[in-house]
Amino acid sequence: MHSGILLIDKPAGITSAGVVGRVKRLLGAERVGHAGTLDPDATGLLVILVNGATRVASYAADGIKRYSGVMRLGVTTSTDDMAGDILEQSDSIPTFDKVVEVAKRCLGTIQQVPPRVSAVKVQGKRAHKLTREGQEFTLRPREVTVSRFEISPVSENSFRYVVECSPGTYVRSLARDIGEALGCGGAVETIRRERSGPLSVDGAISLEQVSWGHLLDWSALVPEIMRIEIPDDMATAIRTGHQLTLKRVAQIPEVAALPRYSVFAYASAGDRETLGLLKISESGEVQVALNVGRYPGQK
Repeated sequence: MHSGILLIDKPAGITSAGVVGRVKRLLGAERVGHAGTLDPDATGLLVILVNGATRVASYAADGIKRYSGVMRLGVTTSTDDMAGDILEQSDSIPTFDKVVEVAKRCLGTIQQVPPRVSAVKVQGKRAHKLTREGQEFTLRPREVTVSRFEISPVSENSFRYVVECSPGTYVRSLARDIGEALGCGGAVETIRRERSGPLSVDGAISLEQVSWGHLLDWSALVPEIMRIEIPDDMATAIRTGHQLTLKRVAQIPEVAALPRYSVFAYASAGDRETLGLLKISESGEVQVALNVGRYPGQK
């Protein structure tokens, strides 16, 4: 298999880009990317896209995320986590019941301002770079959805959390905003991503285990999309841009039974590597939605 995904259990102390670079060197792959940045000090699931699977990055970034870790009250930092400079401290810590009450306000669809030290772009530049350069800028609030927010006390000023949220949600911002609402400040101590869409960190490997043998088919990103195997000659023709072959594909019983606007994955009969996505048009024609293609390299 030449294109696919790796589920990495990212350790603390390395950037997502650093993981990408290490995987690329270890595999000798032509192209490597990731789906959904994790902070350098965060741990957990990082979905790595190898070769042609980089073309499905938009699918990989979709889906509900689940995070767990510890938040601390009574402190305000420059990065909304404990890795930043401490700007203010407070001994006036509200009761846990009050913390729960404020946390519940974060549930649902909310407006959230990303951390100033984040990968959000402002006029083409990353916010964290602008911050480190000492430049003044304003981050606009973004609409995010928090579907689950559970907390339990660890000590008087810290609590464990489990958050399920939409892509683009910052747990650091949740801690900051809760602290601001309580009047004592708040920041994240630890962040661990447990799930991303259908994928879990339970199936992830360490950086030391990276090998071609751990590569998964990228269709694991979209388990809800039907996968149809077609004759090898058709699959080869589609990959090389032979449009007339798509009319033959439309006559395959499994494909002909699909409703208009359907999207389905295709692969050569008997081959475990999914080759791309096809779609059914309004008129019933089969069209190419995405071709992953094959890359030279180790199987």
